[in-house]
Amino acid sequence: MLCMTTYDLIVRDAMIFQAGQLLKADILVDGGRIAGITNDTSLANATQSIHAEGKIVIPGLVDTHAHLREPGYTHKEDFETGTKAAAAGGVTMLVDMPNTEPPTNSVKTLEEKKALASGKASVDFGHFVFPSLGAAEGMASAGASGFKVFMVRGAYPHDPRVCIEDHGLLLKTFREVRKTGLPCLVHPCDMQIFDAKSEDFWNIGRRDYEAFSEVYVDELIYESSISSLLALARETGVGLHLLHTHSVRAIDLIRKARQEGLNVSAQVDPKYFLLGRSDLDKIGPLAMPAGFFSRDRIDAVWKALNDGTISVLATDHAPHTEEEIAVARKDAWSAPFGSPQLEHYLSMMLTEVNKERITLNRLVQISCEEPSKLIGLYPKKGVIAVGSDADLTIIDLKAKRTITSEHLYTKVGWSPYEDKEVQGIPLYTILRGKVVMENAEVVVKPGYGKFTAPIKERM
Repeated sequence: MLCMTTYDLIVRDAMIFQAGQLLKADILVDGGRIAGITNDTSLANATQSIHAEGKIVIPGLVDTHAHLREPGYTHKEDFETGTKAAAAGGVTMLVDMPNTEPPTNSVKTLEEKKALASGKASVDFGHFVFPSLGAAEGMASAGASGFKVFMVRGAYPHDPRVCIEDHGLLLKTFREVRKTGLPCLVHPCDMQIFDAKSEDFWNIGRRDYEAFSEVYVDELIYESSISSLLALARETGVGLHLLHTHSVRAIDLIRKARQEGLNVSAQVDPKYFLLGRSDLDKIGPLAMPAGFFSRDRIDAVWKALNDGTISVLATDHAPHTEEEIAVARKDAWSAPFGSPQLEHYLSMMLTEVNKERITLNRLVQISCEEPSKLIGLYPKKGVIAVGSDADLTIIDLKAKRTITSEHLYTKVGWSPYEDKEVQGIPLYTILRGKVVMENAEVVVKPGYGKFTAPIKERM
């Protein structure tokens, strides 16, 4: 007599994105993991079934650059609102950044942040920390996802307490981080050149946000800092992960370094190539710091995304209130910049898939697989495979909608993509076999998300 097997969840009749291909099959989920991928479920039933005919299932997105603002700046965002925004956007795992109050720069502050997030998160989470000398090994042992260094300093969010400009101190820091085997993320900037170019504008009475943006994305600032960072990575062997990769000359340096076998990877944020001059004209500094890139610079980013030079797409979800950003209209050097991204970046990128600017295969690589590898969670996360966590995002690649700032989960309540037409929408976000978002509604109670430390064996 044949026996039926009962699973926690079956996703039926879907087109499943697996190993770079779309395969029609059912996904069997049990105990939070993928138990099977099959075309024969005649002997299977489930506590819950999702019929996904005509839809595509991709791995849950892994975002390795989120500023959730807790502790210290919770009027902008917190672990509950930020992770709900992530769930709404198809993200099942994210890692937040250390520029909070206090900064995440010790085992103590890391443990405090873990405790804050537990009980509030709707998706799984980790934490990047600042590599204070003498503390890196301890923070790695406490489960840090990796380390984050700013080379840019100033008013928040560019907190000088998590900034290292001195190359000698960077050398010592990279040596210490190298021992942990964890990646070191760096926001590159040559502050001396930044200050000099800023003064050029100040001397002619300009402190407007267009002038600031021209300085902030200046090619020389990134070329200078990244060339130095690559030299330090060669010297120390640290796993270097470069953020905000949008400089043509920096991209050329990174491409060459990767071809030479240097342990370096790069990330770009959606705002740098999905927002442009028209957005700056329409919504002003809410679109910053994008808006001044030439067509060839944006094309260089797309080329680098598609050829592997840039291996990670991450949001830099960095919410500020509209009132805070409005300060830039009078003095941009005194204003914070950044925008909420988690809820809409997948739809924006699926729109580009429909335009054939990028393939679905490449989008999955840069937003699921490679981020998961960066933080030592692959193949637990970032892939649809038997034994992996059942982290799934079900998308309708044909559905269209207009993005609005209504019914947002991010606390600041606005989107830089307001009024944009998109084609491609996440319908379900499934975390460890549990539906956490269905048809734009987050349906899980805060606290289902778990702190998730790297599983990759350290070098």
